[in-house]
Amino acid sequence: MQRFLLLLFLALPGAAFAQGWEPYVNARFGFAVEIPPGFTLVQEADNGDGRTYAKGEAKLSIWANHLATGPFGEEVADRRNTYLQEGWDLSYDRQTTGWASLSGTLVGSILYHRIIALCDDAAASFVLEYPQSMKAEISPFVGRLVKSLRPAEGCTSAQGAAPPAQ
Repeated sequence: MQRFLLLLFLALPGAAFAQGWEPYVNARFGFAVEIPPGFTLVQEADNGDGRTYAKGEAKLSIWANHLATGPFGEEVADRRNTYLQEGWDLSYDRQTTGWASLSGTLVGSILYHRIIALCDDAAASFVLEYPQSMKAEISPFVGRLVKSLRPAEGCTSAQGAAPPAQ
């Protein structure tokens, strides 16, 4: 009985962590992502390309866009160059043909940008920016956010598939 109670007690934090994640499906561009617990909707774009959420000083921006600068790789290179010009120290920079992740710091802030290729020459992104003082609270969300950002079913430009856009 004690072993059962111990196992139940150990399972509760994991179950509590899984609770509160809310799906966001973008019908205009056909992608989905899960919103971490405690983040509230601040703004939705009038044109339907994305949303902004906040939790305290942490900001989560989610959007999609048509590739204006050329192929997916050029889009990622432009975003990387913009961050470097703004002064971000990019300590993590990984890219494949279907996705890229950029992460770094700037004057007490942490940035994580995930971008995936979508169908029809488009890309979906999330940018999570938060003060370093919130690192212990916010950084555990990054892995699940990365895994949850995915294209709609039928689009094979990036790994995984989202539920059909609603």
